[in-house]
Amino acid sequence: MDNSENLKLLELALKNDILDSSDMEKIKESMKKKTLEKLKNELKPLHPHTIRQNEKDHRWRTRVPDKSCKSGLRMIVKTSEEDLYKALADYYGLEWYDDEDRVTLESFYPTWLKYKALHTNSETYISRIDSDWKAYYLGTPIVKKPLRKLNKLTLDVWAHELIKKHSMTKTQYYNSTVIMRQALDYAADLNLILENPFKYVKIDGKRMFRKVKKKPDATQVYQTAEENAITELAWKDYYNHNCTYDLAPLAIPFLFQTGLRIGELCAVRYEDIESPDYIHIQRMYNKDTKKIIEHAKTDCGDRQVILTQKAREIIETARSRQKETGADSTGYIFSMDGKPLPQYAVAYRFRKYCKEYGTTVKSSHKVRKTYISTLLDAHVNINTVRELVGHSDERTTLKNYCFDRNTEAEKRKKVEKALA
Repeated sequence: MDNSENLKLLELALKNDILDSSDMEKIKESMKKKTLEKLKNELKPLHPHTIRQNEKDHRWRTRVPDKSCKSGLRMIVKTSEEDLYKALADYYGLEWYDDEDRVTLESFYPTWLKYKALHTNSETYISRIDSDWKAYYLGTPIVKKPLRKLNKLTLDVWAHELIKKHSMTKTQYYNSTVIMRQALDYAADLNLILENPFKYVKIDGKRMFRKVKKKPDATQVYQTAEENAITELAWKDYYNHNCTYDLAPLAIPFLFQTGLRIGELCAVRYEDIESPDYIHIQRMYNKDTKKIIEHAKTDCGDRQVILTQKAREIIETARSRQKETGADSTGYIFSMDGKPLPQYAVAYRFRKYCKEYGTTVKSSHKVRKTYISTLLDAHVNINTVRELVGHSDERTTLKNYCFDRNTEAEKRKKVEKALA
């Protein structure tokens, strides 16, 4: 009979007044001592290093082999002798615990995800985490193992197999292991495990990660000729009433003038124009739930965006059409039925106009990159650009959104002029 069964019998005896609480505590303490003695005996042939209690802080410590450390040994320090032996048992893969309802990553994931959701305003981020769970974790053997059995070796094998199976880049690996890394941190905080063993997993990035070939700048932004042609096609569609959503074509030039995220564009209302020259971005449209989220994507995403003359003209054009047709001209700017313009209506227009012009189909997010690159080309201060697009730091703006919009001929001409 294991300890968990013994405890059930003891609790039953306590409930029926066969034992009192002091007797119960004494028996539990005795069981703990037996478990500790059992661990000591099992670890004796496995662990050759000294186990001692420090005289100053009274904490227990020992060393275990670890190739990631320069000395080849890693120190383990615990507040009690029992905790130290349990940590050693975890390290050597011994089973020291008796819990029928062993907590696995599979059973713990919903609890952690709920906790994670408390610490972010981004439903999109939580949705992306859940997508990663389904893609990389659900149905795999690792999620069915008790958390206490997940040691460094087990997780090291899992991580390397994950990278190989999915041919991952460094970024993909980091994003996909957020669940394992942070869920085990949370489990340690709840004392379900003694520490997070995943923090000891090391990946040789040069050998393991798939190299990412930088995409040509021309594929990441709209060049000037493309922007002009697509904007012209959008206005043509608008005046010809050539679409289901009357105001969808106007969203295209508006994006080029403001650099908004497509979810922000669909959620803008007339009330957000708090002054003639600025629009307040403070909510998002969620394409999955098809509902408005009454907050920005991030804290920095809540911002004031400059309205250019062209942007103001687009807004007035939208309002005029709404008034002409008797639609609501006080709610969502790009709506004809009082509901937010769906994202797919805008995405469809980009695909349509790119094909009509004969260029590679580029997403609405490439417009955001175009907006940023255009401002930087015009020597707008980087901090101003960062604030306008809602980034938290300049590195994100420069590393991921700054591209050359010039054609090869224009590049050569500028280089010639600069070096003349």
